[in-house]
Amino acid sequence: MFILRVDDRLIHGQVVAGWARPLGIRVLILVSDRVCKDEWTCNAYKLAIPEGIDFFCVGINKSIAVINKQNNKNIMVIVESVREAYDLLKKGLKVKEVNIGGLGYREGTREIAPYIYLSPEDIDAVVGLFQMGVRVIGKQLPNSSTIDVVKTLTGVK
Repeated sequence: MFILRVDDRLIHGQVVAGWARPLGIRVLILVSDRVCKDEWTCNAYKLAIPEGIDFFCVGINKSIAVINKQNNKNIMVIVESVREAYDLLKKGLKVKEVNIGGLGYREGTREIAPYIYLSPEDIDAVVGLFQMGVRVIGKQLPNSSTIDVVKTLTGVK
Protein backbone atom coordinates (compact mmCIF):
# COMPACT_ATOMS: atom_id res chain seq x y z
CA MET A 1 0.00 0.00 0.00
CA PHE A 2 1.23 3.46 -0.88
CA ILE A 3 -0.63 6.65 0.03
CA LEU A 4 0.40 10.14 -1.05
CA ARG A 5 -1.50 12.65 1.08
CA VAL A 6 -1.60 16.43 0.84
CA ASP A 7 -2.33 18.01 4.21
CA ASP A 8 -1.20 21.46 5.30
CA ARG A 9 -1.32 20.31 8.92
CA LEU A 10 1.19 17.57 8.05
CA ILE A 11 1.30 15.01 10.89
CA HIS A 12 -1.64 15.21 13.32
CA GLY A 13 -4.20 12.99 15.00
CA GLN A 14 -6.25 12.31 11.88
CA VAL A 15 -3.17 11.08 10.05
CA VAL A 16 -1.86 8.91 12.89
CA ALA A 17 -5.08 7.59 14.45
CA GLY A 18 -7.31 7.75 11.37
CA TRP A 19 -4.97 6.50 8.66
CA ALA A 20 -1.68 5.06 9.89
CA ARG A 21 -2.90 2.77 12.64
CA PRO A 22 -6.07 1.35 11.00
CA LEU A 23 -4.34 0.76 7.65
CA GLY A 24 -1.18 -0.76 9.11
CA ILE A 25 1.15 1.92 7.79
CA ARG A 26 4.75 0.85 8.55
CA VAL A 27 6.58 3.90 7.21
CA LEU A 28 5.50 7.53 7.40
CA ILE A 29 7.52 10.00 5.34
CA LEU A 30 7.07 13.74 5.76
CA VAL A 31 8.35 15.39 2.58
CA SER A 32 8.92 19.12 2.87
CA ASP A 33 11.85 21.24 1.78
CA ARG A 34 10.76 23.78 4.42
CA VAL A 35 10.34 21.42 7.39
CA CYS A 36 13.33 19.16 6.74
CA LYS A 37 15.68 22.12 7.30
CA ASP A 38 14.47 22.46 10.90
CA GLU A 39 15.70 19.54 13.04
CA TRP A 40 13.64 20.64 16.04
CA THR A 41 10.40 20.61 14.00
CA CYS A 42 11.22 17.22 12.48
CA ASN A 43 11.83 15.83 15.96
CA ALA A 44 8.54 17.31 17.20
CA TYR A 45 6.67 15.52 14.40
CA LYS A 46 8.54 12.32 15.21
CA LEU A 47 7.15 12.44 18.75
CA ALA A 48 3.65 12.10 17.29
CA ILE A 49 4.50 8.85 15.50
CA PRO A 50 3.56 5.63 17.37
CA GLU A 51 6.12 2.89 18.00
CA GLY A 52 6.36 0.42 15.17
CA ILE A 53 6.11 3.07 12.46
CA ASP A 54 9.36 4.26 10.91
CA PHE A 55 9.49 8.02 10.37
CA PHE A 56 11.50 10.10 7.94
CA CYS A 57 11.56 13.87 7.50
CA VAL A 58 13.17 14.71 4.17
CA GLY A 59 13.18 17.23 1.35
CA ILE A 60 11.82 16.52 -2.10
CA ASN A 61 15.19 15.72 -3.68
CA LYS A 62 16.05 13.06 -1.07
CA SER A 63 12.52 11.64 -0.78
CA ILE A 64 12.49 9.37 -3.83
CA ALA A 65 15.59 7.50 -2.61
CA VAL A 66 14.08 7.12 0.89
CA ILE A 67 10.79 5.86 -0.56
CA ASN A 68 12.55 3.39 -2.85
CA LYS A 69 14.51 1.89 0.09
CA GLN A 70 11.32 0.86 1.93
CA ASN A 71 10.86 -2.44 0.05
CA ASN A 72 7.13 -2.08 -0.57
CA LYS A 73 6.15 -1.72 3.08
CA ASN A 74 2.86 0.05 3.75
CA ILE A 75 3.98 3.62 3.17
CA MET A 76 2.28 6.96 3.68
CA VAL A 77 3.91 10.10 2.32
CA ILE A 78 2.68 13.45 3.61
CA VAL A 79 3.28 16.71 1.77
CA GLU A 80 2.10 20.20 2.63
CA SER A 81 0.85 21.30 -0.79
CA VAL A 82 -0.43 19.99 -4.10
CA ARG A 83 2.62 21.58 -5.71
CA GLU A 84 4.90 19.35 -3.61
CA ALA A 85 2.90 16.26 -4.66
CA TYR A 86 3.24 17.36 -8.28
CA ASP A 87 6.98 17.95 -7.79
CA LEU A 88 7.39 14.42 -6.35
CA LEU A 89 5.80 12.94 -9.46
CA LYS A 90 7.97 15.08 -11.71
CA LYS A 91 10.99 13.66 -9.80
CA GLY A 92 9.89 10.14 -10.68
CA LEU A 93 7.49 8.99 -7.97
CA LYS A 94 4.89 6.66 -9.47
CA VAL A 95 1.38 6.86 -8.02
CA LYS A 96 -2.09 6.52 -9.46
CA GLU A 97 -3.81 8.70 -6.90
CA VAL A 98 -3.14 11.75 -4.71
CA ASN A 99 -5.29 12.25 -1.65
CA ILE A 100 -5.96 15.79 -0.49
CA GLY A 101 -6.79 15.36 3.16
CA GLY A 102 -6.80 18.97 4.22
CA LEU A 103 -5.91 22.37 2.82
CA GLY A 104 -7.25 25.15 4.99
CA TYR A 105 -8.69 28.45 3.86
CA ARG A 106 -6.26 31.09 2.68
CA GLU A 107 -7.07 34.36 0.97
CA GLY A 108 -7.65 33.86 -2.74
CA THR A 109 -8.50 30.15 -2.46
CA ARG A 110 -11.50 28.32 -3.88
CA GLU A 111 -13.52 25.93 -1.74
CA ILE A 112 -13.71 22.41 -3.14
CA ALA A 113 -14.95 20.86 0.11
CA PRO A 114 -15.15 22.18 3.68
CA TYR A 115 -11.61 20.84 4.23
CA ILE A 116 -10.12 21.66 0.81
CA TYR A 117 -9.39 25.19 -0.38
CA LEU A 118 -7.27 25.46 -3.52
CA SER A 119 -5.17 28.45 -4.57
CA PRO A 120 -4.55 29.16 -8.27
CA GLU A 121 -1.13 27.48 -7.82
CA ASP A 122 -2.82 24.42 -6.27
CA ILE A 123 -5.26 24.26 -9.18
CA ASP A 124 -2.36 24.40 -11.68
CA ALA A 125 -0.73 21.49 -9.82
CA VAL A 126 -4.01 19.52 -9.81
CA VAL A 127 -4.25 20.03 -13.58
CA GLY A 128 -0.63 18.90 -13.94
CA LEU A 129 -1.32 15.74 -11.93
CA PHE A 130 -4.46 15.06 -13.98
CA GLN A 131 -2.48 15.45 -17.20
CA MET A 132 0.00 12.89 -15.85
CA GLY A 133 -2.89 10.43 -15.49
CA VAL A 134 -3.10 10.75 -11.71
CA ARG A 135 -6.47 10.81 -10.00
CA VAL A 136 -6.75 13.60 -7.41
CA ILE A 137 -9.24 12.90 -4.65
CA GLY A 138 -10.38 14.54 -1.46
CA LYS A 139 -10.76 12.22 1.50
CA GLN A 140 -10.37 13.02 5.19
CA LEU A 141 -10.37 9.44 6.52
CA PRO A 142 -10.25 5.98 4.91
CA ASN A 143 -14.00 5.47 5.47
CA SER A 144 -14.99 9.03 4.45
CA SER A 145 -16.70 9.74 1.14
CA THR A 146 -14.35 10.43 -1.77
CA ILE A 147 -14.42 13.66 -3.73
CA ASP A 148 -13.10 13.72 -7.29
CA VAL A 149 -11.27 17.05 -7.15
CA VAL A 150 -10.98 17.50 -10.94
CA LYS A 151 -14.69 16.85 -11.48
CA THR A 152 -15.53 19.27 -8.69
CA LEU A 153 -13.26 21.92 -10.20
CA THR A 154 -14.83 21.52 -13.63
CA GLY A 155 -18.40 21.23 -12.35
CA VAL A 156 -18.83 17.69 -13.70
CA LYS A 157 -21.00 15.50 -11.50
